[in-house]
Amino acid sequence: MTSGGEPVDSPTGSGGQATSTGGTASGGESTDGCDPGPSMPGGEGGAGAVTGGTPVARHGHLRVEGTDLLGEAGEAVQLRGVSSMWLNWENDGYARSLTGLMEMRDKWGAQIIRAAMGVDVDGGYATGNAAGMVNQVNTIVENAEALGMYVIVDFHSHNALDYQAEAIEFFTDISARYGHLPNVILEPFNEPLDVSWTAQLKPYHEAVLAAIREADPDEHPNVTILGTPNWDQDITDVIGQTVAGENLMYTVHFYSCNHGTSYLSKAKSAHSAGIPIFVTEWGATNADGGIMGTPVCDTQANPWLDWMEQEKVGWTAWKLDNCAYELDQNGVEDTSCFFKADAPVAGGWTDADLNGHAPYVISRMGCN
Repeated sequence: MTSGGEPVDSPTGSGGQATSTGGTASGGESTDGCDPGPSMPGGEGGAGAVTGGTPVARHGHLRVEGTDLLGEAGEAVQLRGVSSMWLNWENDGYARSLTGLMEMRDKWGAQIIRAAMGVDVDGGYATGNAAGMVNQVNTIVENAEALGMYVIVDFHSHNALDYQAEAIEFFTDISARYGHLPNVILEPFNEPLDVSWTAQLKPYHEAVLAAIREADPDEHPNVTILGTPNWDQDITDVIGQTVAGENLMYTVHFYSCNHGTSYLSKAKSAHSAGIPIFVTEWGATNADGGIMGTPVCDTQANPWLDWMEQEKVGWTAWKLDNCAYELDQNGVEDTSCFFKADAPVAGGWTDADLNGHAPYVISRMGCN
């Protein structure tokens, strides 16, 4: 996340396998409000367990009106959850675990997961591993569908302007297969570089969005979140220059150790000007993700999280990984990695399994 971007911090990656389909998980009901009670298999309850219907059962197909994300009944919705690591570099499978995702829903209060599909890096979609990346995305989408959770499908590249044809190919396929689902949200460009909104990014989004809408098989245009200049920080460039279409939002990314009052002020200014925002990535860390285990900046994150809660701005926090590679290389996990290196993939996590900013993120994800 140098200069506001993300670190390339783990190699390797392998494909997943689809594990389930359908509407709700057999492990019990969940919701995006938290109540103590049984919800895990075998009747296991706890402080974060939830009852009353899954997030998708409660809110259904989402739409955007003004700056608000709304459910089918017209209620304002704030989705809170987690982002995967670059899927091409995270081969342990935390994001692909059905039981792990169920635990995040039922114990942490997560309502959404972001599938960050690497594009132009080792093992990425455009570098010889398209089938492997699609398989992993399929697994995450179908697990989220089974658990009644929302999912963001993210074309995770800083250089997507160079891969517009690949983005159109990928999202045409995703939209044709999953566009009918109420839980699928699309993100065609992760963290563009310092490029022009009007001359470069807006035309890219218009082209990819046209392909998405053409392939969508139903009458509900899936919410699509558009990247903004300078690692998703210059959202004020969008004011007066929005992309035409329904159910569009724009993203801001922040890392609270480095992105303070001036960055938050930009987000507030854009929101006040009518720009709908979804924060698809953030951390209570340094902008490099906390390489070498730099401290958590929870105090600096609070103004961001308080504002997002007040305005019902949704978010997914970076990153669902154990940073085993960083531990091997540097002896320290990234502060943004949720888990210690030996944390189980399939859930059953204790406080001892959590790393870095994970306890803070979880505290802001569930009951509030």
